[in-house]
Amino acid sequence: MSEQGMVIRGGAVVTAYGIKEADLWVHEGKIVRIAKDTLPKTTGETAFAEVDASDMYLLPGFVALPTQSLYKIKDRHTYIEVMQGFVRSGCTSFADVFLHESWMSKPQMEYQQTRHFNSPLDYVWHVGIGADQLQAKTVARYGEHGLAAFHVSVRSPEEISTIKWETLLQLHTSKQTILHLHIQNDASVKKEQRDQIRQLWLDATKYWKVRTVIADPSVAFETREHDPFLHIFRLPTEVTDRAIRHMHQHFYDSWQVAAPLHDVRIDYRRRWYSPERLLCLLVRLASTNVAKAVGLYPQKGSLTPGADADIVFLKKENWLTKYDLSTILNFSEMHLPTSVMSNGKWLYRNAQFSSSVGMGRRLFDTKPYAYVI
Repeated sequence: MSEQGMVIRGGAVVTAYGIKEADLWVHEGKIVRIAKDTLPKTTGETAFAEVDASDMYLLPGFVALPTQSLYKIKDRHTYIEVMQGFVRSGCTSFADVFLHESWMSKPQMEYQQTRHFNSPLDYVWHVGIGADQLQAKTVARYGEHGLAAFHVSVRSPEEISTIKWETLLQLHTSKQTILHLHIQNDASVKKEQRDQIRQLWLDATKYWKVRTVIADPSVAFETREHDPFLHIFRLPTEVTDRAIRHMHQHFYDSWQVAAPLHDVRIDYRRRWYSPERLLCLLVRLASTNVAKAVGLYPQKGSLTPGADADIVFLKKENWLTKYDLSTILNFSEMHLPTSVMSNGKWLYRNAQFSSSVGMGRRLFDTKPYAYVI
């Protein structure tokens, strides 16, 4: 009996740098071929069902970075509603931050993570810790569980000076970990302190060659102030429009910025782009770059042979045609996709959910050092 595959015909494949007409061949949840051809629907032991994607853009699935920890949602229906909201906006995977508490044993840690067993989306775990907890034994402990990304909360410049970077270096090198800096956003931390924290962090991570994501865009546009490989900037909502315009003006340049789709706002009153060029920039910023920043690229964030078949179907006639010229576009609320596929299975098709609870997988072996953004 022939194995079942899928060929998606007639779509326009959107990448970070362009759009091309091509057919996508999917088998066992992976993209196995991208080509505009007339190959038969049965090759060897595999029978390929056809999906008509005429008049569709095909985008790689977006990677969500929620601002609140999702594993704490205890109500099942609320949890599923949150997941469906991600799917409707085109997200096919997400990263959740597990908050470190010293009293947790291994079984207790695993119990805290069981909520995502109900997830229809693929997910990856990060660990949230304070600067005082950023120690070799803590990194090693979580490394044993396949966790390599740490969100470090800092309240004062003095906290950075207490970090024993030399003891962390070997673990960072062997485990290829990545640190996300979060400066406490409250009235007690003054602007001068924030600037000092950021600069000390930039200097320390550059000296010790530790890759880091910084949730503070103050120097993101000043490319001489940071290392083009080690320092990645997660952009907040208020600068995403400026960032998109900067990327448009330097279209083929590498620039280490990323923003999840739910943070992206575009001022539609400024018609400085072609619609298709803007679509490429959106894929670059919120799909490809985010996947690279969290270590999931090219498994996620790309439509290439070998990548997961995470595909967002967007009708060409719907792209930027139903919005007033005075609009600031909020992409988390637009729900543009007609259909969404993850690992070759439908999550959402023709505006109807078709996913099953537990379809999502926990993703291991992230590689945040593998690619320049």
